[in-house]
Amino acid sequence: MRATTALQLALEATGEHDWGPCSHCGEMRRRVWGFVHRGDATEAAYFVEWTPGGGTKHGTYFDLIIGRWGDGSSRSDRVAVSLEFRRESGRPQFMVIDATNRNVGTSDVVGRALARTEVLDTPIAARAYAVVDAVWLQDERIGEITVDAP
Repeated sequence: MRATTALQLALEATGEHDWGPCSHCGEMRRRVWGFVHRGDATEAAYFVEWTPGGGTKHGTYFDLIIGRWGDGSSRSDRVAVSLEFRRESGRPQFMVIDATNRNVGTSDVVGRALARTEVLDTPIAARAYAVVDAVWLQDERIGEITVDAP
């Protein structure tokens, strides 16, 4: 039922940036970002970061800021959650990782960065995976990542 939930979410793409080359490996990096909305309410901000062309020295990450946005909200209403994307046996897989180790965890709009253990088997995990599904299905800018997905 995750796909149904993801389709109830709408994306607002707001930016993208390429940078590099990395001083250690010479690879370029790309980041795209935006917001995910459920009706009139903002569900999350998202950032997807990867190496164009399939470079593997740096990972592919989906960093999320989940919580309440808009009038009357503050950073304490939002948490950072991070997932690492990889392919195992040609199939796409996501693994929750510590957001405390990602730049999103230090954002001025985040109240707290969550560790992996704080996300697993919780309602925030379900929200995070629904947001990632929506981004995966709707953000054409990450087509390079999703192109071979079954």
